[in-house]
Amino acid sequence: MESNTFSIIEYQAFNVDDLIKAFLKGKDEKQEGKENIEQKARKFYQELEDFTKNNENLLGFKNKNTLKAKNYVGIIQTKSGVLEILPKCTNLESYKDSTDSLNIAKEKLKNAYVINKNNELFTRFSYFQDYKILKISKAKDLKNIKVKKWYSLTKVNFNPKILLINLLKTLKNSPFKKLQISSLQSSKMPLFEIFITMFLDEFDSVYKKGLMRSYVDYEDNRAFLKGKLLFGEHIKQNLVHKEKFFTSCDEFVLDIAPNRLIKSTLNFLKSKTNINKFRLIKAMQMLDEIEFSKNYEKDFSYKISRHFDYYENLLLWCKIFLKNESFMPYHGKNEAFALLFSMEKLFEDYVAYMLKKANPSKNIKTQSSGKYLISKNDEKCFMLKPDLYIENEMILDTKWKIPDSDEDKKQGIAQSDLYQMFAYACKFKIYDIKLIYPLCDRTMKLKEKFESPLEFNAGKHFWFEFEKHYSKKDIKVQVLFAPLPF
Repeated sequence: MESNTFSIIEYQAFNVDDLIKAFLKGKDEKQEGKENIEQKARKFYQELEDFTKNNENLLGFKNKNTLKAKNYVGIIQTKSGVLEILPKCTNLESYKDSTDSLNIAKEKLKNAYVINKNNELFTRFSYFQDYKILKISKAKDLKNIKVKKWYSLTKVNFNPKILLINLLKTLKNSPFKKLQISSLQSSKMPLFEIFITMFLDEFDSVYKKGLMRSYVDYEDNRAFLKGKLLFGEHIKQNLVHKEKFFTSCDEFVLDIAPNRLIKSTLNFLKSKTNINKFRLIKAMQMLDEIEFSKNYEKDFSYKISRHFDYYENLLLWCKIFLKNESFMPYHGKNEAFALLFSMEKLFEDYVAYMLKKANPSKNIKTQSSGKYLISKNDEKCFMLKPDLYIENEMILDTKWKIPDSDEDKKQGIAQSDLYQMFAYACKFKIYDIKLIYPLCDRTMKLKEKFESPLEFNAGKHFWFEFEKHYSKKDIKVQVLFAPLPF
């Protein structure tokens, strides 16, 4: 299958002319196949339109002749091509591949999410900042370096594909944690091919450790006596054929549910790739004696013993490709395949992962519930679920958005976000609230405006029902910018 990949970022609009231009890029315009390429681009756009009509929550219409991405990233593959949607953070054209080492910057990320004794959250360093300091000063010890207005240094850009993959590594209940593919490989490879490569790498790991076998009870009319003779069925089948025996016996075989699912996934992906086609065919040959799965639901319910827990990650991949029940489910024809992720969820999981890693002694809860905006006579409604909650200490809410820095009075913070934080503070009786936005080249200058927290003295006018007194503390909302894992 010849696959054409068209890349956009969140909320970017595109039309059929954009697809034609992208498909023709790098090809000889005089060649006879130009019309075929244009025809394929038009067909691809039509397939994306059909997908959008059934899934307007994932991909939308800007107008009659223009489609527009939403806040979901990943891939949508149809018969004629692949739409690649990447995180926004900056304009797609401004990114460039970088093979420079960022090991020191990555080490600094560990300190960017530490909560100290005064419940202050450090987000002092970012990949951008560390890289620029290293590039210009070539210093060995970053602790002794103080650079003011570091955002004004020579601009360095990173591939949004690498950002997405690094975010996926922190996604809960997903198979991305064991990702081994290098940044250089991922920057040059289509996103869908990266996913297929990850699946095949996981398959190789499982195969080396040993494929699972199990005893399966087989009933068959055999030419020899093996196992238990099923007398009733034997009489029925072999009244004339005295030379046969209808028996039941256990056989130690590879043809079991998990292996059938793996082979079915390999077969599913075989028609969707060029780069990995040879590896897929070779892997299927290794499973030659195994049948394809005829009932995904039943086979996925197979219980794996702890001795074969190394199958777990590979079966997660199988579930993604065969059932697409993880992440964002979609509707429509079988010709389309989508693997999409909510950027709000990715950013939330990433910040939670980094906070827990940097603060192992803190009991950091994600999506903690139990409080309601309205609670009266055992009737509860409007559940409040902050993204991150440290009991009796702090509430943190992640916002995957770029504040509008032109709003001088509000400093780019949405009014609805502050209302939400105020409700959290009152119901959870927490006075320390953190609003966390992504730190990227579009928020670097905005970061300087929030050196001191926003304080609301409205807290003292609120009556706390269970404590029977008014709050005397001010509610402190601190706006922070989380370094991203480029």
